[in-house]
Amino acid sequence: MQKRLLNRMFHLALAGAMLVTAGCSSSQSAASSDSSGSAGGTKTELVLWHTFTEHHEAKLQEIIADFNASQDQVTVTALTQPETNFASKVYEAAASGTGPDIVLLDASSAADYVDAGLALDFSQYIDVENYKSRVSDGIYTEGTSFSQPGLYTITIHSTGPVYFYNKTLFDSLGLQAPETWDDVISNSQTIYEQTGIVGFAVDSLTDFGQEQLMQNGVAYVDTTTNTVPWDDPSTTEWLTWFKEGVQAGYFQLSPTTGDYNSGDLSGKVLASYIGSSAGIDYIDLGDDELACCPVPQTEGGTKWAQIWTRNIIGFRSDDEAKNQAIADFAMFFTNTENSSAWTQVFGSISSYEDVLALPEYQTYLQDNIALQAIQAQASYAGSLPVIQNSSTLYEELKKMITQSASGATDIETAIQNAVATCDKALQS
Repeated sequence: MQKRLLNRMFHLALAGAMLVTAGCSSSQSAASSDSSGSAGGTKTELVLWHTFTEHHEAKLQEIIADFNASQDQVTVTALTQPETNFASKVYEAAASGTGPDIVLLDASSAADYVDAGLALDFSQYIDVENYKSRVSDGIYTEGTSFSQPGLYTITIHSTGPVYFYNKTLFDSLGLQAPETWDDVISNSQTIYEQTGIVGFAVDSLTDFGQEQLMQNGVAYVDTTTNTVPWDDPSTTEWLTWFKEGVQAGYFQLSPTTGDYNSGDLSGKVLASYIGSSAGIDYIDLGDDELACCPVPQTEGGTKWAQIWTRNIIGFRSDDEAKNQAIADFAMFFTNTENSSAWTQVFGSISSYEDVLALPEYQTYLQDNIALQAIQAQASYAGSLPVIQNSSTLYEELKKMITQSASGATDIETAIQNAVATCDKALQS
């Protein structure tokens, strides 16, 4: 069943292909700048940048420690980076030759680096047929759908956005899990009026905006004209109702603590939010019951929800030992044992069919309410095109929503500014 789920998700997802940002340079930070895996016994030093926190970071460090202990030729060091503007910072580091050897990002992050000749082609260093046999057709296509032939991403897991809510609170007010955005508005107004608790928030304004665009039949990007068709009446409409909710207090524009809304939901100052299915382990409602459902849909619109992959992206070096070391680490990280362990800690779905076939893994999937919500929306799950300068679109969509919802800019001006900036970046 999970094999069918994975293929179904990614055949749909790659009707568009994926989005995000950029790859990186091979001359790295001080930890790796003078290392070599060649004769003489000097170890090859690799630096990995990531944004994981708490037990996710702990598991990453455990896998890295196991890899380092498994051989005596390569040492990997992981460095935690701030979540804010991470993709942009990686790109800047790549351009200046001071970036990492490895990052863990969405597949489209590799697009700019492939075009610039910076991304590592894993097909030159691994058994491609074996990798291809372990993943769905969609996953493999995602890793090879770039301007240059080759395999530029190695998937580590799949996740997606889901709607988390305090079921105990909803039940006390006679509310049901929302199916549409109209339901979200109505529920949030009732919750705020009756309790003073904020009704709804989103972890990622960009993802929220992408959902609104796609559900309203507005393409995220027109790849034939290299423009964004966001200046549409439906965009004004959803920006308006979101702004009204923020201004009235029943929607929340950003978390009150930390970078994500799990803390506010756990603290019972927020009734519901949309965030990654992997965030479930960060929510603790105490005696209240946590529930989860698929992402709400636009009434009369196109059913659509996102599916995300996180991937290993390597940065090509003139040192062949370093290139091989990056590929070897990618294969170690994604072997059956590590993929199973990683995804169970992360609260995600393994991209590897040998992992999905494990009986204990089937039990894990069945016991996770967030992954059940992912499964429920799998038939209409999709992703976004792999494009250059996707980081600009990501940031401009977020800015458009933030500025209009806060009242810093009127909605029409916010849309026009975002479109102009994105079109310029896409056509540069």
